[in-house]
Amino acid sequence: MSLSRAAEAEVPAAARTAPLLERAVLGLLAAYLLAQCFSLPVLAAGPSWALWPTLPDLLVWAALGCALLYHRPPGAAWRPVGWGLALLVALAFCSFGLLFVMRDARLASAVPFGLFQLYKLVQALAVFGMVSRLPLRPTVLARWGRAALPAFVVMVVSIAWTYFSPALPRALGQVLPHGAGVSGPWESYYLHNEPGLGMVGYNHGYVALQVTLLSAAVLMLRPRSSNVWVLGAALAACFLSGSRAGLAGCLLFALLEWRRLPVRAGLLLALLGVAGLAAAPWLDQQLGGLAARQSTLLEAGNSGNLAGRSEIWHSYFQAFAEDPYRLLVGSGFGSAINNNSNAHSTPIQVLYETGVAGVVALGLLFWALFGQLRARRTLRAGVALNLLVGLALTALTQETFYPNSAFSGSLPLLAFVLALALTPERGSAGSSEQ
Repeated sequence: MSLSRAAEAEVPAAARTAPLLERAVLGLLAAYLLAQCFSLPVLAAGPSWALWPTLPDLLVWAALGCALLYHRPPGAAWRPVGWGLALLVALAFCSFGLLFVMRDARLASAVPFGLFQLYKLVQALAVFGMVSRLPLRPTVLARWGRAALPAFVVMVVSIAWTYFSPALPRALGQVLPHGAGVSGPWESYYLHNEPGLGMVGYNHGYVALQVTLLSAAVLMLRPRSSNVWVLGAALAACFLSGSRAGLAGCLLFALLEWRRLPVRAGLLLALLGVAGLAAAPWLDQQLGGLAARQSTLLEAGNSGNLAGRSEIWHSYFQAFAEDPYRLLVGSGFGSAINNNSNAHSTPIQVLYETGVAGVVALGLLFWALFGQLRARRTLRAGVALNLLVGLALTALTQETFYPNSAFSGSLPLLAFVLALALTPERGSAGSSEQ
């Protein structure tokens, strides 16, 4: 048989394989959504605790393995954002190489953190790329919605459970990877029983961020359902998480979303108010300290309520003053450890590690993203715009849009939500846009 005939004979087999692979990716991404309620490490594999894989991590890599076996171009709406994200990842690799040029005193510590950050950025790019290449028909979106909703409910329930009882973290600490001096901050989750973490992570800000992101996914995937309660549950979970920035961001997101359904939102808030008054004595006993902490949001201008951030920011500005050259090129991806702590502010973190180049690249990405979302004029795009406004508020005091180790899986989930928001209204990625 000639080479041309052999090639022709292989085409039907490839054509039959691609739909099977697509269905596998769609199923694995549905499982990825469902697994968001449990994002603790499941294997002590990798060079450090920061790289220990979670169940969502394993599902992403499995889905990517299937997606790489067939070729399908992304739709036009996804391309500008995809290219912007790819540019950001390329810049991050260059910035990681800068670590070895700067050779700061804590290079040995900066390298593992830089590797983790690259790992998460690549994962976010992979998730966005996979979603942008899939045939997202209404039946697929409905199936994903049936995975996202129980994941959200379990996440909220687990946060409430771990606020009122340490039983869950103690039980998990017996079976999940752990070890003093090995598991780093995960020891605080397993041993110190900090309240309100659920089965999400060891950082309160990350817990609130995941709740907000997953609630947005539920709103996008269940557009014909009454989802007013979802935002109410998200606010309750963010409150119990203890994250002030997370609560503020979720509240802003909820208020922007509730403008569409003011009557239902008003009724929900009234019911919550009545329930709160009825349970006031019990709530005061159980939640008095937490309420006092969260109420400091009303005094955002008081530096005493910044939990040491003013001192952290001062140390970063001092580093800029001592070496202004770092403002241009940064100090290298993962170099925040030089200041003993992350910047607890996305703009400062980006500027310190990647310089003006990183700020420009991130700005171009969001410019492309906002342009595409405004052009869509769909319910999903509207949810994403409101979500980004809420997250931008949290970015002032935490690394919301940066892949630091404390916010482990947030960027891949954000990439999923944003790719979902760019889906055409009819839910078909195989439309004329392809």
